[in-house]
Amino acid sequence: MNGEDPRTLVRSAALWALGTFRRNLLAFVALAAVVTAVQFLQQISLRPLNDVVDQCADPLTEGQQAACASELATRALSSGALTLVFAIVTVIVTVGVIRAALRSTQGQEPGFDALLDGHNLGRYLGFQLLYAMMAGLGILLCVIPGLLVIFFFQLGPYFVLDRGMRIGEAFTASARLIRQNLPAAFLMTVVNALVLLLGGLVYGILTLVTLPLATLFTAYLYRRFNDDPVIG
Repeated sequence: MNGEDPRTLVRSAALWALGTFRRNLLAFVALAAVVTAVQFLQQISLRPLNDVVDQCADPLTEGQQAACASELATRALSSGALTLVFAIVTVIVTVGVIRAALRSTQGQEPGFDALLDGHNLGRYLGFQLLYAMMAGLGILLCVIPGLLVIFFFQLGPYFVLDRGMRIGEAFTASARLIRQNLPAAFLMTVVNALVLLLGGLVYGILTLVTLPLATLFTAYLYRRFNDDPVIG
């Protein structure tokens, strides 16, 4: 990246993301709607576990305690499996939004075909699963290592989908690019965190807007960090 002021660069990214989203509102909302639907189904799948927890909050007898323990174990196992499945599906369908954002930076019209494009999908899924495992382990160990993993490797999916990098190469490339652009990358992370946090409100419906905006914002900065032109 050139010597442009990080705040100016981030502001340009935000304005470009907002303008691009407005011009392609239907396409991005449609792609984000798939992600939102999967997340909504995931919440529904957890209701049986929540119901059991509520019912067993204050068991009165030893028999009720034993029954609750058995039911909780069963529900927790099934809910855990469903959560994992829905998490993987969410990662897969999110690829459509990322591809559409990357195409938009090159002046291409985003469309629903971005979701159906299977190019580099296996590497993308492998990267995301390994990324999630590393971040989760880091959070469990001492929180800070997990946050560092999330921060330095966040651009890996863009390298995989945009340049077809292998998983290890994408990790390396992301860490290098973030390290070379630390001030702007930090601002990018803060903005994305706030936007995605906002998306979790109102039963996740705001994800229809926040997910495309955050992805467009990141795609713009990914291009600029790499000194690639952004068209449009």
